Amino acid sequence: MTAIQTFKLTKVFPGGITAVKDLTFQVKRGQIFGFLGPNGAGKTTTLRLLNGTLNPSGGSSTVLGSDSREEAVRSRTATLAEEARMYEHMSVIQNLRFFGRMYDLSADKAERRIRELLQRMGLWEKRTLKLGSFSTGLKKRVYLARTLLHHPEILFLDEPTSGLDPEAALQVTDLIRTLAREQEVSVFLCTHNLFLAERICDVFGFLREGMLQALGSADDLIQANFEDKKVEIRTLSSSSLHSFTSEEEIDGIIRGKQEAGEKIAEVRILRPSLEDVYFRTVGRKQDEPI
Repeated sequence: MTAIQTFKLTKVFPGGITAVKDLTFQVKRGQIFGFLGPNGAGKTTTLRLLNGTLNPSGGSSTVLGSDSREEAVRSRTATLAEEARMYEHMSVIQNLRFFGRMYDLSADKAERRIRELLQRMGLWEKRTLKLGSFSTGLKKRVYLARTLLHHPEILFLDEPTSGLDPEAALQVTDLIRTLAREQEVSVFLCTHNLFLAERICDVFGFLREGMLQALGSADDLIQANFEDKKVEIRTLSSSSLHSFTSEEEIDGIIRGKQEAGEKIAEVRILRPSLEDVYFRTVGRKQDEPI
């Protein structure tokens, strides 16, 4: 079944600025979809079109079978924005009880759900502490608990690891993956962090200047963009690269070197990565570090 579907989705802001153009893709139920691109590529605009906080200039988008602008969609989804905020003068449990009421959860259901989520996230013992005393990484966990309170069927996440150190970012990313699988939630993840996205995403969409450049699983994207294969053969005296179409050819290359009197030290097949696909399709800005 399809969780999200777009057809030529377009957003033009006043002044003629086109943020996204002709986006056509779909996300299946239960998938974690990584929507990647550099800052300013149109990721957040797309997310806001999908969660109904922006109206499109053209095209269409449906979420769980309904037009994304319909109010019913918001009761079945949740959004964790990059600049998420909660009440820092209140404790964790006070915050979550407040948002439980906002989601129209009964007191009993809210208490059970809050306990379940906080225990799963390792925060139950900290539930009475004020949110303002937490590190950025712990706050992100609380924000994630808030988005999951009402059992959403889709999570829209916008840079959920922004501002976190590498260890905290890995913890939050792995938590998203685990919770998505356990709760059977579809995830639409906007990020420019390819390393973290690759850990959890099933399918990837690469965006540049508002237009979709590539779409598919990691294996599909690599195969589609890198048909040529290379092997590095290092001898005691030199190192060389060779193209090949089947791995049987490698034996012939090695034999040729051995017959020429060279001693083989290492044979290494060079496999393109998803990062290679990203930079081939999206490119790199001139001021972006290599």
